[in-house]
Amino acid sequence: MKAIGWLIGILFLVVVGIGVYVVMNSGSLIKTAVETYGPRYLGVDVRLGSAEISLTEGTGELKGLVIGNPEGFDGPHAFSLGRVKLGLDPLGQSETLIRLRTIEVDAADLALVAKGTRTNLQALMANLSSDSGAAEPAEASEGPEPKIVIENFEFTNARTSLDSDVLGQRAVDIPDIRLTGIGEKSQGVTIREALKQLLSPIVKASTEALARQNLNVDELKSKAEERVDKELKERLGTDLEGVKGLLNR
Repeated sequence: MKAIGWLIGILFLVVVGIGVYVVMNSGSLIKTAVETYGPRYLGVDVRLGSAEISLTEGTGELKGLVIGNPEGFDGPHAFSLGRVKLGLDPLGQSETLIRLRTIEVDAADLALVAKGTRTNLQALMANLSSDSGAAEPAEASEGPEPKIVIENFEFTNARTSLDSDVLGQRAVDIPDIRLTGIGEKSQGVTIREALKQLLSPIVKASTEALARQNLNVDELKSKAEERVDKELKERLGTDLEGVKGLLNR
């Protein structure tokens, strides 16, 4: 149970669109672990379609991973990850260090929900940093939590939509995210710290995209006001000339 306990936490690197290391080849057990323990990390509903792992080939794939929205945000999900490809390093593991070669998340469906200036992804990040979004502490008999190293992480070609109570519904662009060497310098980081490092750039990119949308709306509003002012002035000028003509008769 010790290996399973830590695996459950490490698996949840994928729950934020980000990554996993698997030390067993039972897809059904992984599915159960993600759906049972996943919500304890991010405080949301999590569903995984299936998991396929080959330790001998050093590969893995998760299919149909869906991460729900935090409380207070509408919509069926925050992330829907059709396929997550994994590059494993079976020979580079120990009880104290787990190493991932690659995590590739391509064409994820990211549903950005904004309430004012706050988004569902920011709420996920807050859950991760709070007791409500954290995993239950391990039993003392399980020993110390292993550290994690992620050599390469890619989050590319995300399909992103925005549902805002201010801006309405529209598409937004979020750039591809590529990270390297997470935990390398410190000989590994904790599961929670790895999650924070992987989630932070996604939250930042979505926040910047939202800010750009706000700026665009302000610009359109300003131009509309300028156009109305111009029309009013032109109309007022015409009316004044007519009044002057009547007075001069």
